[in-house]
Amino acid sequence: MLKKLFVTGIVLIVAAGIGLYFYAQAIFASDLVRTQVAAQLSRALGQPVSIGTIGARIIPRVTVALGEVRVGSPARITIERLDLGTALGALLTRRIDRATASLSGARIELPLPPFAFVGDPAEGGTPAVSIGSIDEIVLHDLELVSGGRTLRGDVEVVPHGAGLTIRRLSLGAGDATIEVTGEITSVAGPVGTLTARAGTLDLFELLDFAGDFAGGALDATTASAAAGPRAAAMNLTASIEANRATMGTLVLEGLSGQARLTDDRLALDPIDFGVFDGAYNGSLDIGLAAARDIRMRAALSDIDMAAFTAFAGLPGVMTGRLAGTLDVSGRGLSPTDIARSAKGNGRLDIADGSIRGLGLVRAVVVATSMRADADPGPSVSTGAEPFSRLAATVAIGDGLARTSDLRFESDDVLMSARGHVALDGHAIDLAGPLQLSDELSKQAGRDLVRYTQQDGRVTIPARVTGSADNPLVTIDVGDLLQRAITNKAVEEAGKAIERGLGGLLNRGSNR
Repeated sequence: MLKKLFVTGIVLIVAAGIGLYFYAQAIFASDLVRTQVAAQLSRALGQPVSIGTIGARIIPRVTVALGEVRVGSPARITIERLDLGTALGALLTRRIDRATASLSGARIELPLPPFAFVGDPAEGGTPAVSIGSIDEIVLHDLELVSGGRTLRGDVEVVPHGAGLTIRRLSLGAGDATIEVTGEITSVAGPVGTLTARAGTLDLFELLDFAGDFAGGALDATTASAAAGPRAAAMNLTASIEANRATMGTLVLEGLSGQARLTDDRLALDPIDFGVFDGAYNGSLDIGLAAARDIRMRAALSDIDMAAFTAFAGLPGVMTGRLAGTLDVSGRGLSPTDIARSAKGNGRLDIADGSIRGLGLVRAVVVATSMRADADPGPSVSTGAEPFSRLAATVAIGDGLARTSDLRFESDDVLMSARGHVALDGHAIDLAGPLQLSDELSKQAGRDLVRYTQQDGRVTIPARVTGSADNPLVTIDVGDLLQRAITNKAVEEAGKAIERGLGGLLNRGSNR
């Protein structure tokens, strides 16, 4: 008897399940429901939505299965499968509430279509099936495409009111992955606060995606203008951390900072990272328009000049460690364009380095000895002029860094100069007095010191021209001779005065 009851119960459960399945199919899996659901989604998004197929199942939840979903015209969002899982009561109410939306094989192309977010899904009469609330949205195997770049990953979000909680957003290309969590308080902007962490981050790719994303937001503003004022402008803030970041071939280590994305700009303030074995601490403000403008304000410390000049295409030109400050703005899509348009100012101080082929000491020795084969000594025989300090305040513009207070200090010479250096290193024009050290001044001979001295040192007017990889030092011999004549005249005048005073004193004593 118990066995029969058990078998009967199983049969009834199976029969009920089959009945519920066919009932669910009858309610949800019709062409009428497919077109009505597409219309509701279109009104909600402000974009045309098409649904290719529709089906239903009851295990593990009552689920409406949508296939070949397309959003936009042309479609910029395509979804292979969209499952709306809801409670069993939906079979009676014909309303999908507290649902879980699970998307598989979704592809999103940026810029996004201009969503209006102003439609009411309930408009247009009473539908056969209506969509109420969605508690959770999960995207598997998502593709985010911008131009020729594609990021792949998974997303889990929880809608609430006008916003949503990002429980997990994981996107990557190759071995580079970024993980994002946070709160979006308004999807209309969007507006929210995020946290982003990455092993490796491509900043140029991030800028491209941000620009395309912002472009979609601007389109949305225009599209919804007729419906009234925009609810909120884009304002996303994020704390960013990356073990390693790249900007083209430039590698940044240990990047961290605060980012703010608006309709037209990406501001990173503050932002800190390691570069050229040193550190950058400051801010970056980047426009998202086609011809991007950029402003950088930074304190630089312990930058390896050998690594920097090699990156700039001038290997071996300079060594040393740089510290300083920069406040520079420019416009363009390449380092060359930015250098041409750069404007601003800075203070640079390089310690304990050398400049290849400079030859300041050799130029002085040759000029004062009047012999082209004069030996400048072992300190410059290697072809690299060492220095203890090279410092300048610079004004940047027209592709040049101009200075009026450049100072070159070494054990052998001290040079103060004014002039300019091209930002790409192709041209130099600096001029000013060059002084030999006390030690070299003593070795130069008493007559040379007497006729060229300033403050007791051999002082000679010098000029540095040429380029960063081939500097040329010249000595103004005419000025040198004029100084010698002037000093000689001063010396003779002093002697004459001494003789005159001596004669007067002698005549006075004879009286």
